Amino acid sequence: MGTETLSFGSTGDAQTVSFPSSIFGCGVYNNFTFHTSDKVTGLVGLGGGPLSLVSQLGPQIGYKFSYCLLPFSSNSTSKLKFGSEAIVTTNGVVSTPLIIKPLFPSFYFLNLEAVTIGQKVVPTGRTDGNIIIDSGTVLTYLEQTFYNNFVASLQEALSVESAQDLPFPFKFCFPYRDMTIPVIAFQFTGASVALQPKNLLIKLQDRNMLCLAVVPSSLSGISIFGNVAQFDFQVVYD
Repeated sequence: MGTETLSFGSTGDAQTVSFPSSIFGCGVYNNFTFHTSDKVTGLVGLGGGPLSLVSQLGPQIGYKFSYCLLPFSSNSTSKLKFGSEAIVTTNGVVSTPLIIKPLFPSFYFLNLEAVTIGQKVVPTGRTDGNIIIDSGTVLTYLEQTFYNNFVASLQEALSVESAQDLPFPFKFCFPYRDMTIPVIAFQFTGASVALQPKNLLIKLQDRNMLCLAVVPSSLSGISIFGNVAQFDFQVVYD
């Protein structure tokens, strides 16, 4: 580990804002291979732990940050904002409580009550902060039983059968064809988030196949809301 002055460009002009004596570490395994390029050289820590970037900058940024992640196919760059610039006040904003668990101080937990597929409600049966929202995890991971119920309901709504010989890491794929995708919304406490097909389905061009960007979690009772599900949303942590 070491310390360095970190500098960021500010909004609207060429000035920079610098933060001296910022702690950083060296990565050992920086081989990111899922839809990334050789431009990826490390990770920015946005978690709640004491050594994360946002925790170190906390007093200066009011412990507020936001990002808008763009799809892998976009030619533009995603945006990361700190402090007052991060707050969104436009119409349509929804919010849900962040739940911090002492055993996992780096993670931001949310409470996912259900997922709706059209008019069908698939409840989680949990109220204790059952899903982590994570900008660094690509896919969305759902607890096994809930995942099974979600996929069964989705198959029924789409009238499709899962393909065989699925490419890793996907667990549910089907042949691509024009179809009507029902509105699929994640029902967090106090916040309904309707996802677009690009947030849920990844097209594999070489196999003419759509794969669900949601897979079962291998961690008991832990689900993760990944970054594909967050594409084109301004996500604010206040």
